[in-house]
Amino acid sequence: MDKIIFICTGNTCRSPMAEGLFRAHGGEEKTGLTAASAGLFTQDGMPASQNAVTAAAELGADITAHRSRMLTPELAHEARYLVCMTGAHYDRLCEMFPDCADKVFTLTQRDISDPFGGDLETYRRAAAEIDKGVCSIIERLSQ
Repeated sequence: MDKIIFICTGNTCRSPMAEGLFRAHGGEEKTGLTAASAGLFTQDGMPASQNAVTAAAELGADITAHRSRMLTPELAHEARYLVCMTGAHYDRLCEMFPDCADKVFTLTQRDISDPFGGDLETYRRAAAEIDKGVCSIIERLSQ
């Protein structure tokens, strides 16, 4: 099955929420794509931040089992789509994997700001933006 991989910096906040929300909205069934997530600058095995877990849960996504992982060349090449949270992630990804540039996109037209270290309200705002972007992607890919 093809993968859609959501990308952020540390893979503990935004991209795990996007992955979880994609699943929660039935994205895998509707698009035929398996959801995953990864970070550009992270270490493997870190849990999602507690505020990300809470904000995602409030929107119906369970990301309690999430563990961070670094985006590897193998992951990038096996994905059908690489979906970034910011324009800077997009630029970095295209620089790192120029042969994957045709499958790199941003989740929304505006950057999803990093809630890392913020309060729950900051995470809720990020989760709401991510949720809108994920629903839009599911709708477009389901047609």
